[in-house]
Amino acid sequence: MPSQVFATVVANETIIPNHHVLTCRAPEIAAQARPGHFVNALIAQSGHDPLLRKPFSIYTVNRERGEISILFSLVGATTLGMAGKRSGDTLDLVGPLGGRLFTPDARPSATHVMVGGGYGVPPLVFLSRELRLSDPGTRIIFLIGARHKDLLLCEEELRDAGVDARPSTEDGSWGTIGRVTDVLAPLLDEQRGTPLTVYCCGPTPMMQAVAELCLSHDVPCQLSVEVGMPCGLGVCMACVIDLADGRRVRCCTDGPVF
Repeated sequence: MPSQVFATVVANETIIPNHHVLTCRAPEIAAQARPGHFVNALIAQSGHDPLLRKPFSIYTVNRERGEISILFSLVGATTLGMAGKRSGDTLDLVGPLGGRLFTPDARPSATHVMVGGGYGVPPLVFLSRELRLSDPGTRIIFLIGARHKDLLLCEEELRDAGVDARPSTEDGSWGTIGRVTDVLAPLLDEQRGTPLTVYCCGPTPMMQAVAELCLSHDVPCQLSVEVGMPCGLGVCMACVIDLADGRRVRCCTDGPVF
């Protein structure tokens, strides 16, 4: 059950320019959080501005300490307010939120392929960590995409956790030149006949391209959709999206994973 929590900020670090990791103590959320869950944050800087909550995927969870962390980039009033938080400050959160979450492939010897671009990397890091906790020997390939090497997220962290991290940059400044789909296509060709599932989060065009590749290779694919979800409870109807089968669904409660 989601709850409103006034979480205590433990740390706020700048990891790359304009990107922060904010860690806060929220035991009620940490105890329930699973990969795919998100939280809604509210920071009223002056009066009712901003009026609406902003959704953030959960980046890491430490259940023993009752802590969660959020990795975010500076875009708009809410994230600017979060960047200014210091240890001991409070953060107004509602969570954990989400209806359908990631469902890890349970087939023996399955390979888990993460495809993350930009803001889509953090929830897949959470999923990767949970998979490694449940089975330290599980095989995870993580395709990380960015426009430039200075915008790549979590590569060293993933390698330290035993994940096969494969970066790509659109300008060729680090890793494979091109987009993550340019790396995914040959990987799916190489892995034909082996059990694997693709988990993806990032910009909509990237996820559409990933879904089409997986469909053409008959590979299961789970997409975590990130849109504005002000209430997170399925009430405001601000996050309705169209599915390929013609249905219209609420991203917050029918997803965010599809």
